[in-house]
Formats: sequence, structure tokens, C-alpha cells
Amino acid sequence: MNAIVSICHFCELHGPSVVFCTQAFRDLVDLDSVVSEEASRGIDLTLSQEECKTKVGDSDLWKYGRLYKESYEESKNGTPSETCVACRSFLHTQPGFISNDDSARVSYVTSQYPLQHELYILLRHACIRSLSCESCPGREGPIYFGDEARGHVLSHTFFLRDVQARGFQRWYSILVLMKDKMLLLNSWPFIVQHLKQTISLLQESASKIYESEESKVSHRALRSAASMDNHRRQRVAGQPRSLFELVGDEDIWKKLHTSFTWLLKAGGLRLQERLVEGPPVSQLVVDGSEVISNCGFSIRELHSTLGATIFHHLLHHLLIGRQVILRGTCAPTVTVLIQSLQPLLPKHCNRAVSFSPHYIDSASCNLLGLHSLVKIPQTVIDAGSLCLIDIKSKEEYCDASDQTCLSRILSHQICSTNTREEHKKTLHEDSRQVAPADVVKSFTFQITQEDPLPARPPQLLTRVEAAIGNPTLSPATLRVYLSTVIYEWINKVKVWIHVQSVNKVASGPPEQRVPTSIPQTTFPRTPSIPISRNPGHHCSLSRSPVSLGTGSPEAGGTPQDSGRHQLLSALGATEWDVPLLEFWSKNFRPNSGQSA
Repeated sequence: MNAIVSICHFCELHGPSVVFCTQAFRDLVDLDSVVSEEASRGIDLTLSQEECKTKVGDSDLWKYGRLYKESYEESKNGTPSETCVACRSFLHTQPGFISNDDSARVSYVTSQYPLQHELYILLRHACIRSLSCESCPGREGPIYFGDEARGHVLSHTFFLRDVQARGFQRWYSILVLMKDKMLLLNSWPFIVQHLKQTISLLQESASKIYESEESKVSHRALRSAASMDNHRRQRVAGQPRSLFELVGDEDIWKKLHTSFTWLLKAGGLRLQERLVEGPPVSQLVVDGSEVISNCGFSIRELHSTLGATIFHHLLHHLLIGRQVILRGTCAPTVTVLIQSLQPLLPKHCNRAVSFSPHYIDSASCNLLGLHSLVKIPQTVIDAGSLCLIDIKSKEEYCDASDQTCLSRILSHQICSTNTREEHKKTLHEDSRQVAPADVVKSFTFQITQEDPLPARPPQLLTRVEAAIGNPTLSPATLRVYLSTVIYEWINKVKVWIHVQSVNKVASGPPEQRVPTSIPQTTFPRTPSIPISRNPGHHCSLSRSPVSLGTGSPEAGGTPQDSGRHQLLSALGATEWDVPLLEFWSKNFRPNSGQSA
């Protein structure tokens, strides 16, 4: 666990002071060695003799971690030099105790102050807040405070009885300082339980010493006599004493080192990060590597082949649910282009036909390959929602004529299963004989029919084009990036669908509405966490469903529009992304792990 555990004391002479702290030092493999395969095979995880010599203290005792003399000297110069026995555990010029965990390659070092100056500043600030500013009911107990800049702190304050202290007790605290707020709060019950055991042992030992000293002479009576005697001004109370004197145990520092070391070790093993996955990405997104292995184009090759303008228009139509038709004479070329476009859409939005002898309506197919002799019905053209791209050849690369191509496709559709597989194999072999890149060079692409597009494209299209134009992304990295971006928008579609379904139920007839009350359920109780009471802002959470309007942002400020805009803002989307969200959610299948 990456944390510092420290014991602090409110000294009557010097105020809040850090007495004792334990921190972990780890050996980390060099990043360059990890990246290089050949170097990683020969990595020697043992530190060199030069590195051992640069460490503070005996290199045979302190095995792991890289703390050099320069940084240590800097931290030593920044720590206070004037201390009394009450706020000193041992000289901070040398580490007090060292424990090495060889299996994890970690050294646990206990010293007077942290061995890095920047950590001492954070710990000193936490010490002052713990003993001077923050408090909990009864003044004894655990409390949390902190922020991202100064670190997050779990502080457990407690008193130890002392006949020489003001009020016959001295004020201590044990701090756990770390940068990870969630890990600290999730480890709260475990840490507090362990600290309470340690504090209980200290208080029991201090109480025994107090009762033993009080039985010999009544210090309360001595103080009363001193206060009544005007001539005697000796100070009876407030004499500083070290912690080992208070508890009567000279090995108390070793025991605290063992306790804090175990806490850091066990705390790191107790909670571990786990990747909680939903459905596999392969169930939702088309694998671009499979398309390339089947003689398809990569997304960057497709962008270069079609040209930036045609690619932009084609993909814009495709993302918002309009039918895209590629029409040409060469069946293998059209088929390859159709296959190469499929990774740009989720699987549930892919209704593609690679090469058809007749037109198929948009309800059954949104990505269609046709022979150049096939005519688009006029009713379809008049209805809109269409993007037609004609592929015209400069030279004839197909062995068959136009009519032969058509007859071949027709026979391919009506043949038996065995013969169909043979035809598929033949088509695949034909496409492999001539490389797609070489074939496509002899074709020109032209948008012959297109309906008006929205003024701005969806954000997804902008991100895809930016990734394609980034030369630092390798083809494999680009494929992973595109899959990740598409999967990100699939998750946004899930939220969009869920909010829509909630609104439909909420706005339906009373007999169809579901009760909003939640049945009483018994949950295991979790320990309460006291939080520092500082002035701040209060926010209220609304449980009312978000309303989705259908108007544009310029239409006015109706409640429906307001709810719609709030939802888009929460999703990180804009009005220009709504057609994409509507299209992707339209055919989203609840089965196969795609439910919202």
C-alpha cells in the first residue's frame, strides 16, 4: 500500500510534531527494459553495487528502493533540528528500523521523519491539522480530511495518561497519509480496526505506569500545593517525556515499526483492482483485423482509396442510418469495399449485402453492393435517405462481361448449399488473385445520388478522421482505437435507451406506471466515516426522470428541451450526435449482452 503511517504528538513546548513514521520503498523495473523484449529477458533485478552505495545507511540492510543521498540530504536539511525527548523517537540522521520483503522487493523503512522533503511537508501539514484543527466527537477516534494537493489522511487521535502532563494526559495521533482517496476510504474499517488495537495496547501500558507512579505520591496534591504557594514557582507539570517512558517499554519503537509495516503490507494485499467487464467487445464491434485477413482494406487504405470528401460523406450517411449503395461492374471490388466499411459500425447496425443482382430496401439493408446495371427505383430516390456511389473502371479488370457477372450472382443465389460454398470459395480466390489495392487503382468513385446532410457531422466521424490523419498511429493501434471509440458510443447509446424507456413509463397512463417507491431491503451496515466539518457547497440530487424533447436548441426553452440538453451534456454529446444515437438505439438488441 503506497502510504505513510506516522505517529504524531502535541508537544507542550514545540506544538504538533512528527515523532515516528514508516514508509515503503520498492524496486521498479526500468520502462525501457520492459518495452524491449531482448533487454527484458536479461534484466537483473538485483541492484548494482553502485546503487547500493548511494543509498542511505547500510546497503546490506536496505535492499530495495532508490533513494539517493542528494534527496536525503535535502530532506534532512528541511526537518526541524530542535526537538525535545517528547517529540523524538531516535535520531533522524539514520533510518531507525528496516524490514525487507524479498518476495515483493519492498523495504519498509522507519525513521524520525520521511526521507523525502516533499513528503515531510505533506506529513507535517497533516500533523498540524490532526492535533490542532480537526476534531471528532470526544476528541478521540478516527477522522478523515485532505485533498488532492496535500494528500488524503486518516487520523486517529488518542490520549495517554501521564502524571507530569497538563491534565494528566498527553495527546497523540496516528496518521495514514496517501494519495489515493478511494483506496483509503475503502480500507477504512480495516485500518481503523488495526489502529485501535495498537492504541489500546499503548493506553493500557501508559495507564499501568500512571497508576504505579500515582500510588507512590499523589501528583494532584503536589500541584495543588504548588499553586497555593506563592513563593514557589517551580513548574511541576508539563515536563516532557518520551513515549517509551510513558508506556514503560524500551522496545516500543520496534513494536510500532512491526505494527506499521504489517499494516502497509496487509493493506496492499487486501484490496486489489479487478477489471469488471461487460460483454466482450467482439460481440458488439466488428474486428477490423479479420476484414484485412479476408483481403479487405484497412480504414486508412479505404480513406485513401475513396478520397477524403467521398469518405466523409459516405461515413456521415452511414453513421446516421441512411442507406449507402456502392454500384460497380466488378463484384470482387464492390465486395471488398463493402466488407471494409463494416468495422465502422456496431454489429447490430450492420445489415450489409456485399453484391446483389437487385435492389434491397433500406429496412433490410443499410450497406448494399449492386451491379452497375441495377437501377434504383424512383420511389426510393424520391423518398430520400440515400447515398449512391458509382464505381467506374478506367480499364477492364474483370474477366466476365456485365451480363456474365449478373448471371454468376444469380446462379450463386439459387444454387445448393454445397455449390454455394464452392462459389464463395471461387469468389474469394478471384479476389486474392488480384490484390484489391492494385485493382481499385483502376477505378474512379463518384457520388451520383445524395440527400442533404446535417450541417455538422457527429463527433464520432470527427474522431475517426482525426485518427486516420494521425501518422503516429500504427495500423494495429488505429484498429484498436476505432474499436474503442465505437464501443464508447455504444455505452452512450445504452444510457440513451435507458432514459427513453424510463420517460415512456413515467409519462404513460397511470395504470401502466410502475411504483416509484423502493421496497424496504435490509443491507449490511457499514461503519460511519466522520468527515471534517468545513464550510462547503451542498448539492441536491434529483430523482425525476430526464425528459427528452424533439426540438432543436433554437426552438425554445421548453422543459423537454432542457431535459434533452442535460442528458446530452451528461453523455458528452451534442445535438449533431442525436441522429447517430437514434439510429444505433433503433436496432439495439436486448439479447446477446446488448441490453441497456
